[in-house]
Amino acid sequence: MTITTINKIISAVAMYKGLHRNIYYVALARMILGMGNFIIPFLVLLFTDKLGYSASLAGSLAMSITGLYLLGSFIGGKLSDWVGHKNTMVAGECVGAILLLVCGFAPDAPVMVPAFLFAAYFFIGVALPASNALVADLSHAGNRDAVMSLSYLAYNLGSAIGPILAGYLFWQHTEWIFFGNGLAVLVGILVVAFLVNVTEQAVPESDSDLERAVEGNVWSVLKSRPYLIVFTLFCGMLWFALNQMTMASPLYLSHLFGQEGPVRFGQLMTYACILVVIITPLLLRATSGHTETMALAYAGLLFVLGYGLVMLAPTIPVHFLAWFFLSAGEVLVLTKEGVYLANNSPASHRGRIQGVLITLRSLLLMPSFVLIGYVIDTFGYSVTWLLVIAMAVCASIGMLLLSVREKTRLAATSS
Repeated sequence: MTITTINKIISAVAMYKGLHRNIYYVALARMILGMGNFIIPFLVLLFTDKLGYSASLAGSLAMSITGLYLLGSFIGGKLSDWVGHKNTMVAGECVGAILLLVCGFAPDAPVMVPAFLFAAYFFIGVALPASNALVADLSHAGNRDAVMSLSYLAYNLGSAIGPILAGYLFWQHTEWIFFGNGLAVLVGILVVAFLVNVTEQAVPESDSDLERAVEGNVWSVLKSRPYLIVFTLFCGMLWFALNQMTMASPLYLSHLFGQEGPVRFGQLMTYACILVVIITPLLLRATSGHTETMALAYAGLLFVLGYGLVMLAPTIPVHFLAWFFLSAGEVLVLTKEGVYLANNSPASHRGRIQGVLITLRSLLLMPSFVLIGYVIDTFGYSVTWLLVIAMAVCASIGMLLLSVREKTRLAATSS
């Protein structure tokens, strides 16, 4: 690594200096959650290799979890604007953590485990729009990229440890997949409950008309901003591609390498998390002069490149190369989507808009779990990767068109 490269990294990381301590506490909580990220990366393998379900049925169960998660998100959006973003986040995560811990006492129960996971992720879904709205509350347009990316970076720093541990625990100590995840959620949310004090932080009022409080319900706001719906549709396509890192990829690795598959998958997840820590500030600096929608168009192209490599040359070295591009696409999706929604949502409706749009995006993703399982069982992995690549191409084109529209609007406003 050259001196010039090191200086670029240091310069990029400087954006995280001088933020309010609330933001650092939220980042710490996210890092703890990442360290316990045991279940979701191995969810499909848990249903197939430990509980004995087929790939199609496992996909259906994963879809059911997504359905309850989106129901929780829809309810949580309204609830968070009513009782407070922090209160809703803490309550939802606490209940979810307790349910995950209960699963650890019977990790091989084929009925109880899915049932408790359904309930756990419903309550975690309740907390999600509140969590996103809380991060938006603690930031403003001038530092929103830094605040949101720091939370994401911290989560991935923790996740550099979590999945590789889960890969080794998966076969012989499955109960600790649940205990570890549940304890991490509980500890992380206690950090938010006792250390984050929203009332002590004064956030400057935004100059943007799009963030100013408005009257009316969430539907009237979305009716006046239909581009948010279109944006969410294209984000759903990007999330479809992104989710195959944890849906199709572990099945593919087990198909290629047998019982070594979960270990290889854990290694790739850890590698991706380390990459994210390194490249997040660099990517944000590189895309700072572009609109969020243009950055998301780049994300779609990165997914195309990554999955194309996996399909054409399914070796371990090529997987590591491909996951470099997939991780870069993930960084852009998980940071720029939140920044765009925060910048285009009135402060009075942040929770509700997050809840409605997350629910819409999740509805789009629900059939994908069954679809991917069906395509794998029926047509094999080559067709599966072609389907994922096609979806990423469509999303990239759609985001490019939204970026052109946004630039046109800004030019007209300036005039």
